[in-house]
Amino acid sequence: MRRAWSRDELLIAFNLYCRMPFGRMHQRNPTIIAVAKHLGRTPGSVAMKLCNFASFDPSLQARGVRGLSGASLADREVWDEFHADWTQLALNSQQAVGRICGREPVVAEEFPEIPQGPSEAVRSVRVRLVQSFFRQAVLASYEGKCAICSLGLRRLLTAGHIIPWSVNRERRADPTNGLALCSLHERAFDTGLLAVDDSMRVMVSAATRCDRPPPVHRVALLEIEGSRLVRPRRFAPDPTALAWHRENVFGCGGATTCQTTVKVIGPRVLAALGGTI
Repeated sequence: MRRAWSRDELLIAFNLYCRMPFGRMHQRNPTIIAVAKHLGRTPGSVAMKLCNFASFDPSLQARGVRGLSGASLADREVWDEFHADWTQLALNSQQAVGRICGREPVVAEEFPEIPQGPSEAVRSVRVRLVQSFFRQAVLASYEGKCAICSLGLRRLLTAGHIIPWSVNRERRADPTNGLALCSLHERAFDTGLLAVDDSMRVMVSAATRCDRPPPVHRVALLEIEGSRLVRPRRFAPDPTALAWHRENVFGCGGATTCQTTVKVIGPRVLAALGGTI
């Protein structure tokens, strides 16, 4: 007799679904094998559960990709719960990983380590867990590439919020409120130098224009205007969030000269590169 999936197991499975590219959801994947061991299930059953969730995903359906047809009512309920409150369910699922998979990451750099000491505040633990879920879900959706320039160096990538973390609590963990961006373009987006229009094309603020821009300025900012955003495999950016960003951030506070643009962007890029430039 097949064992029913518990609440925690379903949360862990959906957590994994969000953080794993669709093409890697198979029973030979080392992460799936490791999670299956902790759940006391076969890698095949875990992979099938992820593909059950895929059957609900409108982004995959739009690309003609279909998951398995055997999804349960409980699978649907978890899917709907996440979409109703990403922040709370992201936290719940990360905590479920800690309870069942233990304090150490199941696979290095994939599952967050649960803090062991009493000195770390509960709130900071929760924030870190939610941030970790959001980052991994967004980067997986864009397959580890910048949505603007396609840079694929993971150390230079971040998951940026479209509507900032401080503005909307409900959307802090929502991957449709995120973009995978390299350090330069994430900073430019956050400071209003870049935006994305309704047709998913890059908008560039007039504040980026100056006489005789250096090559990196021209290539990284001026020449990307009108280019199409990289299409994510899942969790496409929410048009309403992008509209909010255009109305409230774009063009506000951006650098106005080549010199100040370098000051705004340069230190972050240098830090990400380890100061080697």
